[in-house]
Amino acid sequence: MTDVAGTAQPNPALPKPLVLIVEDDVLVRLLIADHLRESGFSVIEAANALEAVALFGSQVAIDIVFTDHNMPGDMDGQSLARWIEDQRPGLPVIVTSGAFHPTGAAPAHRRFIPKPYVLLDVEHLIRDLLA
Repeated sequence: MTDVAGTAQPNPALPKPLVLIVEDDVLVRLLIADHLRESGFSVIEAANALEAVALFGSQVAIDIVFTDHNMPGDMDGQSLARWIEDQRPGLPVIVTSGAFHPTGAAPAHRRFIPKPYVLLDVEHLIRDLLA
């Protein structure tokens, strides 16, 4: 289904993909979460990697993860991405950072987007990874 501008629109009969946003900056987290909800996604939020891991333990059916790299605690975004690869192989993960830039090859289902990012770019990347 497309709108007048030719942009793909979600089919209301299909379940909304669930995006887990892991971001310690509450304002940044709310901004991207609100944009994704308005774009037709279901969203759950975690303030750090340990909260994210706990959500996976609750058997929530997460379709994709969008995580900041730099977070407080023992686990950063890259460590969370590796944990997800061990626990849920193939689950798409997008890592973002304004200070960190990955080197080397990443798994096909992991992407990086630098901060500051354009909300629409994140949305399109999520749609591409879920397609």
